[in-house]
Amino acid sequence: MEYALVALWLAAYYVLAFVGLPVAAALFARFPGRGATYALPVALGFVTLLTYWLGQVAFTTLTVAVAVAVFAAVSVFLARDYDLDVGAYAESMAVFTLAFLFLVAVRAVDPGIVPGGGEKFLDFGLMKSLMRAPALPPEDMWWAGEPVLYYYGGILMATVLTKLTATAPRFAFNLALAGFYGMLVVTVYGLAGAVADRRGASPRLAGGLAAFFVAFASNLFTVTRLVANVLPESLAASVAGALEMDEPLALAPREFHYWDASRVIPGTINEFPLFAYVNGDLHAHMTSQPFLLVVAALACAVYRTPPENRRRRRALVFGALPVACGLVATISFWSFPTTLGVTWLALTFADGHPRTLVPGRSARESDDQLGRELDRTASAAAVTAVVGALALVWAGPFVVNILLGAASSRGIGFLPDRSSFVGLLVVHGAFLAVFALYLGSHAKRPVTERATAVGVAGAALLAVGWQGNVAAVVLVGPLLVGGWALLRSGADLDFETVLIVGGAGLVLLVEFVYVKDNAVASRFNTVFKVYMQVWVLWGTAAGIALARLLSARGPKWSVPAVPVSRRQVSAVLAVVLLLTTSVYGAFALGQHVGSERNRADDPTLDGKAFVWTHHPTEAEAIAWMDAREGRPHVVSAPGKPYQWGSPVASLTGLPTVVGWYQEGIYRGRDAYRERKRDVELMYTAGWETRKRLLDRYDVRYVYLGPRERDRYGDTNFEKYPHVRKVGHFDAVRIYAVNQSAIEDAGDRG
Repeated sequence: MEYALVALWLAAYYVLAFVGLPVAAALFARFPGRGATYALPVALGFVTLLTYWLGQVAFTTLTVAVAVAVFAAVSVFLARDYDLDVGAYAESMAVFTLAFLFLVAVRAVDPGIVPGGGEKFLDFGLMKSLMRAPALPPEDMWWAGEPVLYYYGGILMATVLTKLTATAPRFAFNLALAGFYGMLVVTVYGLAGAVADRRGASPRLAGGLAAFFVAFASNLFTVTRLVANVLPESLAASVAGALEMDEPLALAPREFHYWDASRVIPGTINEFPLFAYVNGDLHAHMTSQPFLLVVAALACAVYRTPPENRRRRRALVFGALPVACGLVATISFWSFPTTLGVTWLALTFADGHPRTLVPGRSARESDDQLGRELDRTASAAAVTAVVGALALVWAGPFVVNILLGAASSRGIGFLPDRSSFVGLLVVHGAFLAVFALYLGSHAKRPVTERATAVGVAGAALLAVGWQGNVAAVVLVGPLLVGGWALLRSGADLDFETVLIVGGAGLVLLVEFVYVKDNAVASRFNTVFKVYMQVWVLWGTAAGIALARLLSARGPKWSVPAVPVSRRQVSAVLAVVLLLTTSVYGAFALGQHVGSERNRADDPTLDGKAFVWTHHPTEAEAIAWMDAREGRPHVVSAPGKPYQWGSPVASLTGLPTVVGWYQEGIYRGRDAYRERKRDVELMYTAGWETRKRLLDRYDVRYVYLGPRERDRYGDTNFEKYPHVRKVGHFDAVRIYAVNQSAIEDAGDRG
């Protein structure tokens, strides 16, 4: 186990967080601890975004050092009015460290950057490409000669840390993954604590519960399958039918597999953070979530800033939020619309009218209730549009190089297959239970005429949803309508309800609209990416709501004829939810550590160690290729999805002519098929055709391994001019191509 590297990375995180304290304090001055829990993501986000811009000219360790120096200068400037809160810094770093070390322990048991079951080959290939890149964007390791057409901001952030610590990427991959998990936990903890503290609840209780729900809890699929062992057979069959399961619902503990709980609603992916981090990708839908929460925290800061403090509100809205939203766009563009949605909701429900953010505009509102509501929402939308435009300016290199450069034609689809009641309850049931109790307890208070009108509209929505067989409208619609009404009614609610409303809107949205992304049919990817965001927003809100319920004295209720308090009911609910949502984690971690294929007895963070044990006939050849300088192009057999393929490109960052199927999504199916045909010809055609194609793609090395032989036959390239064998490693032969000689021969011809 590489304990020295773990200590080095922790030290780097501590230093970045310390340097970021004055900046975080300026942004979150009204939060407990003055935003110390956001210091690390704020620092790392700023450095990465500045590196993104500077890297368009040159991307070296010096570039990263300059970005750090600029951020440090800003921090020193702001530190003039900053008094260090040692306790807040220590608490935030303690929370981060616990989460970081937990994930380090998880990954050390199974550190492999393997092709199956996820996107590790894509993620690590991007990291290695960035490490080789002299400037940004990097050359695509699966599409030689062209820049990458994938959002890579999260991988860039990991690479920034890799360069700062001078760590080998095979170790940095897992250390960066643990860092993103730690940032997710600490930002959840900070946001939940800040909202709860404002309403008199325990910030640590709220932060702890929210961190649990976001980072460790699971959906109810595993516990449902265990309970099915004692259910009547007919009921279990009905539930299995609603989930379109091909196997019995009942689950014996020995049959548990961690993967199953991420595929609950048919035709979709229903991931949650613990599954994703146990699975171990360093993918955009994971790396963006801490920064989505930074955006939520900034939106919360806007929400709670007094209306009369227009200067601060404008600084947050037009200064800080565009930077944070732009950063999220570079990490995962799927999360970018959600950042704007959270911003819009915060502006809509803040005390200060959105129009007052525009110089010269007054807060005068219509006497008509509906008019006031429309005015507020429309004004908030207009301001949010400005935030979005500014954010895209901050994400300019991403917009120009990637967003506008992709060949795939994405579109919007409507009315996909919808989720069943059972599926939605299994995936979201834990959160729905908390929110029903929380909002219901506040609905007992007097409400305004406006809220009553919205309630009537909500009832109509329920009726339509029920009659139209739209389960989400029945189950989730009341949260959106009820939360909106209660926020307008003056109920004792706070930003947690904004998060509830936002999450409800996302769940409803994907029942009717999805993105046609040319990757998988229908809404498969849309639900996948959006549900992860819902989990983070709702998990944070659930922790705050439970903490407030547990700290409130509340009225007595009669259940039935037995007087109980709201706190007692809430305590029972909290215990039930903590137990039921922990079952998956207990089983998954037990299986993870106990699996014979993992390394519980010999932990390491070396993500490439598996190559020597699982692919020993190619390991030495891949290591030899990894030692090449620069970015010489390689030709190898294109990789099949989620199988051992294109290992040289994926594990070294050396660009191959064509790699995995994703390139067909980015570049177009026809272009992908053309390159596949060209690769086949380079292995099988006559010399003149091979020479022309080797020259066309500037191929410097030919990789002839087991997959190439199986597909194209055992060609001896040494019989051709300008090609010589430079390595013979067990089952692999590597040939070097003299491009200068080929070009000279072409000129003479």
